[in-house]
Amino acid sequence: MATALITGASSGIGEAMARNLASRGYSLVLVARRVDRLQALAQELGKHENVSVDICPADLLDRDQTAALIDRATAMLDLRGERLNILINNAGSAVWDAFAEQDEERMQRDIDLNISATTLLTHRFVKYALKQGTPAHVLTVASLAGLLPAPHFAVYSATKSYLISMSEVLSHELRHSNIKVTCTCPGGVQTDFIAQAGQEQVSNLGIMSPEKVAHQAIDAMLEGQVLHVPGMLNKLSSVARFLPGSLRSLLIEKSMALTVRSS
Repeated sequence: MATALITGASSGIGEAMARNLASRGYSLVLVARRVDRLQALAQELGKHENVSVDICPADLLDRDQTAALIDRATAMLDLRGERLNILINNAGSAVWDAFAEQDEERMQRDIDLNISATTLLTHRFVKYALKQGTPAHVLTVASLAGLLPAPHFAVYSATKSYLISMSEVLSHELRHSNIKVTCTCPGGVQTDFIAQAGQEQVSNLGIMSPEKVAHQAIDAMLEGQVLHVPGMLNKLSSVARFLPGSLRSLLIEKSMALTVRSS
């Protein structure tokens, strides 16, 4: 069975994807900063039959650690005669605030993690997978905010739009190769991300569980979808991207106010 490397695997969507893939018989390389959580998850998921689980603790804001990650993972797999077949770019961060009020260091963190680290990891993996020549997948977790840029999420929305654009172009460039590229764009998800971004949830309207998002995104990846939006309400909402910008932003601002507010 294939092996998947998942960034941001210690919680939220990344953890849910790890559990989902392990239940399908995939081996895993789990990446995050929190070693204790990675170890606990690896011990649990390693109980699945014929599933190997390795951990690669890393801070993706450190360019050297990010650049070395694919080599670290494949070196471990080589010892067992296995290959890395799937890259899941899940790690990300956000700040929810008016652009003029945002801290510059936190804005740069979001750019470095959401864009720079994901781009570098994807580039290293694509080169590796092309050389291997076996079927491979890149699954990148963007956001509905990448399709519908959200007020108070100026930088975050822009980083996720980048990921969507990169995925679509990469899918075209690799269309005759062994690599399939998928970008999933979830809306609100019931994870720690909401509080970490500076939001407080006020209702469950449109909020999905990480387990449902993970399951639908992995199905989309295996089906070869390029752009994927999980959840029927999110799919319906995504058509608002064709509205004039000022009207779209007003509608998004009002709809998000039904679900979250500043903490």
